[in-house]
Amino acid sequence: MADKVKFRIHCTPLEDITDENLNTHTVMASEIGRTLGGAGEVVVADYAGTAANQGYLNKTVNYLSADDGAGSHTDISAETSASFVFIKNTGRKFVDATTLGDPLTASLLVMRASNTISILDAGEAIILKDNNRGLNCTGIHVRTVTTAGADDATLTNLAVEYLVVD
Repeated sequence: MADKVKFRIHCTPLEDITDENLNTHTVMASEIGRTLGGAGEVVVADYAGTAANQGYLNKTVNYLSADDGAGSHTDISAETSASFVFIKNTGRKFVDATTLGDPLTASLLVMRASNTISILDAGEAIILKDNNRGLNCTGIHVRTVTTAGADDATLTNLAVEYLVVD
């Protein structure tokens, strides 16, 4: 039996409407009319990566420190042939690989080379998958930015929770 990762995502498009009494209500977006989602699984070779490459080892987390300097970045992993990548903004300051610090009002910029993939607010996460182990994580970078997505070298580095499996 092969090792694998199962995943599920969903989103609910919403919009605010104002009634005749000037009360505002949040409803499902009329342009979409439904929730969207998907699920799947990806077969992985094993969970034998190092803590620094994989993000977890022996049931212990290995948080990553996301640099906060303009133009700087932190590779999510040194893994060059991943099948599955999970990246989460913990919303906490980085203290060390196993300890979260105080809450930090900052976002996590996720990039491929210099191109933005996503800006994650506290608690948000993304996944990337490739059935052919084609995710080169040395090209996937993270950086701590303001909640508006701007560089600010005076911020403290965010702690990033991640899982990278080949």
